[in-house]
Amino acid sequence: MPLRVLRLLGVVCCCLALAGCGGGGGGESGRAIIVNSAADPASPPAGVVTLRSAIAAAQPGDAIVFAPGLDGAVIELTQVGEAHSVLLGEAYSGMSYLGYQERDYGRSGIYARKDVSLDASTLAHGVTIRWAGGDANPARVLAVYGDLTMHGVTLSGGRSVAEATGSADQPYTLARGGGLAVWGTARLTRCTVAGNRCVGDAVASRDRGAYGGGVYADGLEMTDCVVSGNIASGYGAAGGGVYSVGGAANATGRGNDADLTRCTVSGNRVTAQHAYGGGIFTLSGGPSNLAAMYLTNCTIARNLVEDNPDLPQAGQYYYRGGGLYMGGGSLAAISCTIAENEVNGTPATFSGKPNMGGGGVAATVGNAHTVETVWVQHSIVAGNRMNGEAADWFAGSLLDFVSLGYNRFGALDFSQILAPVPDWMMLSRKHYPKVGDQDGVAAAAALDLAGAQLSATVTSAGTDAGRPALLWYAPGAASVDQAPAHKVTVPLVSAGYTGFGEPTDDFLNHALARVRARYSATLGDGFGAGFGDKAGVTWYGPRVTWPSNPQNAAWVAFWRDLDAEIGGRLGSEGLNDDYWASFASGPLGEHLAMTVTTTTRTVDLTGSDQLGVRRPRGSAGDIGAIER
Repeated sequence: MPLRVLRLLGVVCCCLALAGCGGGGGGESGRAIIVNSAADPASPPAGVVTLRSAIAAAQPGDAIVFAPGLDGAVIELTQVGEAHSVLLGEAYSGMSYLGYQERDYGRSGIYARKDVSLDASTLAHGVTIRWAGGDANPARVLAVYGDLTMHGVTLSGGRSVAEATGSADQPYTLARGGGLAVWGTARLTRCTVAGNRCVGDAVASRDRGAYGGGVYADGLEMTDCVVSGNIASGYGAAGGGVYSVGGAANATGRGNDADLTRCTVSGNRVTAQHAYGGGIFTLSGGPSNLAAMYLTNCTIARNLVEDNPDLPQAGQYYYRGGGLYMGGGSLAAISCTIAENEVNGTPATFSGKPNMGGGGVAATVGNAHTVETVWVQHSIVAGNRMNGEAADWFAGSLLDFVSLGYNRFGALDFSQILAPVPDWMMLSRKHYPKVGDQDGVAAAAALDLAGAQLSATVTSAGTDAGRPALLWYAPGAASVDQAPAHKVTVPLVSAGYTGFGEPTDDFLNHALARVRARYSATLGDGFGAGFGDKAGVTWYGPRVTWPSNPQNAAWVAFWRDLDAEIGGRLGSEGLNDDYWASFASGPLGEHLAMTVTTTTRTVDLTGSDQLGVRRPRGSAGDIGAIER
């Protein structure tokens, strides 16, 4: 799916007060409202336009722009514009999901219940909007119940805190979006969101979790942005930098894809007992919808997920996704660098599943899948760690992990990927490795770590807390001039069979025999003898809820046990497309028939890198976000 094309607002106006500009501005019939003061009164004197007064006066189609004299200015917000900011949010009755309803998000420096356009694109140094109250007088910087378009703006200093409301319906305000909370679509271009915090309560509660230390948004499109040095903390917290819901209220059943292009998400942190997504948490549509997050030419680095040391460990505790966590939907990473992120915590097993995973990227693990597909192309995912050990990508309960070639991975973990399902033509889940892929690659080989580019203005709160935040890495020797300058065709295998759900099903015996025949040199002629006769162990369905159907337990256990028996001797992926392609379409024994198909995807270099440099610069392109 192509990335959205963002329409940037161009504003030409000579007015210095609230005025119509005869066709210029934010819409076909809108005005340009020019902010000419960095002060913060809601009702400024005649001739003075503050940001607060401009947002209050803006009508549909208006664009709020900034006078040349505010180039590089800091607008200090000193007033809580709304103590009970209302946006949509998920609601529950006990553990029952009630859908999305209007909720109290608490204190915001500025709150707008309408579409808002803030355009500082004509200012060489942009403009900064900072909440001045700090921890003593907390408020997020900006909340918008509508769409937000923002260009050339920095948001900093925000504090979103779960506070008691005295209401039985919602006892605490929602701690979401320390810098920015948007229920609508947030379209950010050349913006920075840095140094914000989201603080939840120390008690287990769905409403008291902290989501989005920097940004919390339903729909999200970001281009050429930096999200760094933000924190989400509490008992449960997610998305230290960004929490993307992904179109939860979409009535079609499909959420809105989130797009991040040429962005850096670095040096953010989640501190909690249920801690997910140090840099990014993507829900990709919410419980009732499915969508995807697209990352193109992005750097996600030095983010941190860690245990909350202020809370005693009791019950269950989880730590996943140092760089990015998939809570639902799908993910595409194209020419990205995901490096030096970390997950730290106390390892445990709950309900037979690991509580930790993915120093770089992790997906949810569940009895009924809520994550769909991952596509990775021309990307570096290396140098990420979990409790000090290499842990780059934890696939979780994915339907499909799809490589489109020329990736550099460190350590891949497919241990929890969903078992094969014949009914969906999904016997092959792990479409990896493909042309040009390598795993077991060290960060020092994939990246020029010593030449990492650091920010001159933003301080990290992640793995390198207190130091300048990272912006990007140049590629290392293992990544330079590795991707062809021409288009490459990548084959993807789908396989299924008929005859499942019957006591005559002996497909697993055929699968074991094929493993022995193809891999005897590595696994030995007698591999799998201890499994015995698997006739009658079959897949029953139903399609949607099959993981939770007890009848499928023996089927799932076989594939888990088979992976354990192979023990990494066939690579981190175990049985992949090459194995399933070795089956031919047609009869397979007396009661079974196979169907095997191969489709292709054609991939190419992105036109430019994270810095806008044209790819390739030499005879071949570089892997990762930066073209050397």
